[in-house]
Amino acid sequence: MNYLILTPDGVGSTILQRLITMALYLEKQTVMNTHELTNGLVHKNGVATKDFTLKYTQNLEQISNIIETSDQETMLVSRLAKYHIDARDDNIEDQKKFFSFLNQYYDKKIMCVRENLFEYAMSWSIRNESGVLNVYDRKDRKKVLQVSQVDEDYFIQKCKEYVDYQSWVETYFPNFEIISYESMLINTDSVIGKLIGFKNTFKNAFGISLASIIKNEYNFFNSLVNEDNLEVLSKDKLKALIKYKQTNKILTDKGIMLGAPIKNTTLKDKMNQIKNFQQCLNKFYSFAKNYNWIDQSKATYDFWHNQHIC
Repeated sequence: MNYLILTPDGVGSTILQRLITMALYLEKQTVMNTHELTNGLVHKNGVATKDFTLKYTQNLEQISNIIETSDQETMLVSRLAKYHIDARDDNIEDQKKFFSFLNQYYDKKIMCVRENLFEYAMSWSIRNESGVLNVYDRKDRKKVLQVSQVDEDYFIQKCKEYVDYQSWVETYFPNFEIISYESMLINTDSVIGKLIGFKNTFKNAFGISLASIIKNEYNFFNSLVNEDNLEVLSKDKLKALIKYKQTNKILTDKGIMLGAPIKNTTLKDKMNQIKNFQQCLNKFYSFAKNYNWIDQSKATYDFWHNQHIC
């Protein structure tokens, strides 16, 4: 079984691909996370493997050949981001041929989405100012927290790009499963379990559910960064978090994947941090009126805290 994660980025594709990879590894499956397919891929011990140094130097046919000749006994968990396809500027016929190959090779195509499109565009806008794509340590978190205002034109640009992403997936990947960022973090264990066909993988390995571990990690890490009111975890929660982080390190050391990022900011965090939050929200409502599939009621819903923030 091979997994292809489709994304505009900023919708949880990084953590999803890493968690699928980790779950398969914990279930004793032979697996490799290639990460993004279009910016560097090589064979290592006969298996398609990430090589960031190559960037965009390979054409799509070369990339297809590396994937196709990868060891069939090793499952591939890969990502295809529309923004990389756009940046590469391959001709449309080569793109169509590449997408056709991916549809045939990968058994599961997963379309990553955000239920809250407003928060998606806001997350990207903060990324644009901070330069931090994903949070892995205190240094990343502090950079994110330094952002107090976002570019409103860039915010609307990201809304438009998300709409284009929806159309792109529907055009070139007819058979896909939808996984939302929100459900993936709240119902982590059931979402991953359904995708890989195993139950209770993380609870069996770490002692508690992965959804709980992710929440504990976010709360504990934030308390370290804020350096006040340190979050105290119970012995069982701390033990589970340590096992999870150790597994990330093992997989990184083995070259199977890079570590899974930490939950960045909640919608409530964004509202408290960004001075022109309300201006962006007003612009989002005006934008969303043009697309009846965008649920405007979710714009102020913070799924992490299970409440509307305004």
